[in-house]
Amino acid sequence: MSYARGQLGEAYVLGGAGPTTWDCSGLVMMAYNSQGIATGGHNVVWQYNYFKSIGRLVPLSQRQPGDILFYSSNGTASGAYHDSIVTSYGTMVEAARPGVGVVERAIWLPNQLMPYVARPSGSL
Repeated sequence: MSYARGQLGEAYVLGGAGPTTWDCSGLVMMAYNSQGIATGGHNVVWQYNYFKSIGRLVPLSQRQPGDILFYSSNGTASGAYHDSIVTSYGTMVEAARPGVGVVERAIWLPNQLMPYVARPSGSL
């Protein structure tokens, strides 16, 4: 989490993966890559499917710091549109959107959270 938190205040740019601009999946990818942990690429759907394929999904209710939250418009991987890193049971770090950038805040839109989080091997 220190890598992701180190980007707080940086700008959001779609397609950004550092060092000073980020989108959601770029921030997740680089935070884990900085620890030598693969994420499946720079795309929310790819990341979700990667962790599913290696058996690293756990129920949302069991989330813990360092897990990856996924948001979906339809509750399935095909509708996944956003991800972030859990910092506590109720907070996350995310590259939010233009004009907001990278922030740490309360987990929002609980009705659009996927029922599983990714728990990559290792820890942030």
